[in-house]
Formats: sequence, C-alpha cells, structure tokens
Amino acid sequence: MTDNEEKPDKYETIIIESKVREGIFHKVVKDLESGKAVSCSCKCWSKGKKPCVGMRTVGFDS
Repeated sequence: MTDNEEKPDKYETIIIESKVREGIFHKVVKDLESGKAVSCSCKCWSKGKKPCVGMRTVGFDS
C-alpha cells in the first residue's frame, strides 16, 4: 500500500463552529492514530501556529 492510499485513513477533518464569530467554521484535521489535532484552517494556526479553541476541543498536544 502506498502513502497516498494510507492518508485518507490516517486523518479526519472535523468541522467546528466558532464560538466567537457567527457563521465561521474551523476545519480541524485530527490524526486518528494519536487522537490529536494537527492542523486547522483558521488564521491563528495558519499565521502563528497557535492552537485555536477548535483544536483544543479536539485535543492538541503542544
């Protein structure tokens, strides 16, 4: 099995509604093996690598 075939089974995308901004959703990527959040679509993560509330909800290991 190649890496490309394994990736869909390794990660799950979870959509969490923002508690601060109405109509905004966080797309949190969770590693199924560890159960921890590894990435998010929000600017907190993409610009500063700071875990947002959505990531902490799923589980984030700093």
